[in-house]
Amino acid sequence: MNHPFYFGILKKYANLWARHNCKVILSGEENINTNRPRLYIVSHPTTWDLPMLVHIAKKNFYIVVADDPFAHPLVSWLFTNAGFFQLTKETSQQVIEETGRYVKEGKPLIYSLYGAGVDFGEEVPARTGGIRAAHLAGADICPIHLMLEDGKRTFKYYNKSENESYPYTVFNNALYYATFLPPIRYDDYSKNTMTYEDYKVIARSIEESFNLSQAKIENKIKADPNYYKNLRRKGGLKKSVLL
Repeated sequence: MNHPFYFGILKKYANLWARHNCKVILSGEENINTNRPRLYIVSHPTTWDLPMLVHIAKKNFYIVVADDPFAHPLVSWLFTNAGFFQLTKETSQQVIEETGRYVKEGKPLIYSLYGAGVDFGEEVPARTGGIRAAHLAGADICPIHLMLEDGKRTFKYYNKSENESYPYTVFNNALYYATFLPPIRYDDYSKNTMTYEDYKVIARSIEESFNLSQAKIENKIKADPNYYKNLRRKGGLKKSVLL
């Protein structure tokens, strides 16, 4: 169970961090419908996207997290108590089934379209786990395009031991874009029998919607560079939204 107390601890940290390090430009709020079963699928430009989503969200939610961040004792304690799902190759199917049940109960849940490495700039194929969980739950798929201002990503390492370290990326003095794209309705994508290729087609369509959203933002920046150059890159997001 997602415990609001532990989520609240993470929320306080996320708010402080976001307000100090970036300005959030939010759009597409009209695409949020909390009255329907829904699963959010996000892009993954930095390791710090989870705190940013916590900062943006008005209330607690569930999220599937790769196992690497759990290597840090404090993060592991907080994520576990907040009810986040730890994803490994061995637990993938179990997580899909369990998250599907949560979404079916109307609980907001977030999956990343991409796995580890995409936040370091690597070419990573789109995954189908979130889509399969949404289909299992009879839920709409709600893409959220997250984008970090170009040139603001910083690489760091957490050293768990002398011979073991984990890379991660953060940012500072940046614009951070969060765009809620139109949902993919369950009735529009569902079939009686869904194959792996069916799930891949949906994953590629979400990936294309992220690419189009990024191109749209980049064109806006090119059209009015002075406006974006003069924006104050602090303060985070003034008004959080209900996921």
